[in-house]
Amino acid sequence: MKKLKIKRSIPIILAGIGTVGVIATTVMTAKATIKATELIEKAEAEKDEKLTTIETIKTIAPVCIPTIAVGVATIGCVIGSAILSRKQQAALIGAYNFLDQSYKSYRRKLIEMYGKDTHDKIVEAIAAEKAQPTYIHANTLLSDCTQYLEEDYSEPRLFYDTYCGRYFEAPLEQVLMAEYHLNRNYVLRGYAVLNEFYDFLGLENTDYGADLGWIADGDDGIFWIDFNHRKVVMDDGLECYIIECMYEPGIEWQDYYL
Repeated sequence: MKKLKIKRSIPIILAGIGTVGVIATTVMTAKATIKATELIEKAEAEKDEKLTTIETIKTIAPVCIPTIAVGVATIGCVIGSAILSRKQQAALIGAYNFLDQSYKSYRRKLIEMYGKDTHDKIVEAIAAEKAQPTYIHANTLLSDCTQYLEEDYSEPRLFYDTYCGRYFEAPLEQVLMAEYHLNRNYVLRGYAVLNEFYDFLGLENTDYGADLGWIADGDDGIFWIDFNHRKVVMDDGLECYIIECMYEPGIEWQDYYL
């Protein structure tokens, strides 16, 4: 999370440095101009004639180079800030578009594929991920606590993640624990991030999963993230559980916690 905050703050930091740089460049330019004029007048008085172009450059270079360097660095910070801001805006827009399109695609394909030969199409088109086993423990003031009765999970089941558009296999206990601990973070901390959910599930993180999340909003009265497991049974008997969230993630949490 610290890395995410630093990454998010880079455009602001660069913009701040750029602002300071503009002020510093203005002040240094004024001082350098006065100093350069004095050096030229002194050199011409010693030589008793006007300096050549080469001599003038050599005379004022020591006072002008620092000013030029600060000016170049300032321009770089301003340009870098603008580029990074555009990239982050594009990433957030892409995350929302992906979220919207993946959900619509999932609904459309579910209708199209629910019927004859559905199992064959799923097997041919989609490779189900294997969720890594995770045994989540929560730290409390008194001790560590876990809700697992034993370290042997039940048989893995096939799940479908609507936000990422991927199938994965995991024991039901692991999915329930992931949902519980995501909500635990949400309640205790005031927000939760989508990639945290994937960590608890034992799945690979996604780029947009670092941007999307949930924030506890008292005005809406949303203090718990409800999940629904909708069971779909294909014609050939294959069972798949679609994980749906009643409270969809967004980017609003970043306004308060980044």
